[in-house]
Amino acid sequence: MHTYSSEYKVNIFSGPSFRFEREGDQLYVHFLDWHRRWSHSLTLAVVVGLATLLLVGLFAGWNVGLWAGLVAGLGFAGHVLEDQLGYMGSNLFWPSTKKRVPGLKMIHSGDAIPKFLTVWISVAAILFNLDRFSAEPRLDPWWFLGLAVALPAAVLGAVYLAQKARPRPGQASLEAKRQADMVAEVEELEIA
Repeated sequence: MHTYSSEYKVNIFSGPSFRFEREGDQLYVHFLDWHRRWSHSLTLAVVVGLATLLLVGLFAGWNVGLWAGLVAGLGFAGHVLEDQLGYMGSNLFWPSTKKRVPGLKMIHSGDAIPKFLTVWISVAAILFNLDRFSAEPRLDPWWFLGLAVALPAAVLGAVYLAQKARPRPGQASLEAKRQADMVAEVEELEIA
């Protein structure tokens, strides 16, 4: 049972690491087992938020510390939850749990459009907040969020879904690969 992908490319001196685990009559292949453990947990998001609150609160005041802690904790939690959209998942409730919760397999770490949208929306949120808290805000929130966030997310999201739905040239379906393997097993091997 593969927990990440059924195909891996291993190059000399730079191959991936695996952990094999037997549960009953199943053998699980865990890709990069050390990754996304304690460092990708909602528990750590709370710790980061509280630590930021204390540090910033001591030096800049508790009101500023509260907002800084909230932003840091929610930002960290957002990253952890965004990782759940991929294949690998995260250990969401470490140290209470020891295993990663499998991801939703909606996006892959190498997909360009979701990465671009994440950066785009983050920059748009920063610009929106800079304007919102300036002495004279100039952006209309509904127009800005509609044109700078919702429209690109809808258009690029539709392009991404269309790309995922279309079979790639030269890429056989899983069933076609299984059938090719069965045919290869029964064919005679001719050695010259």
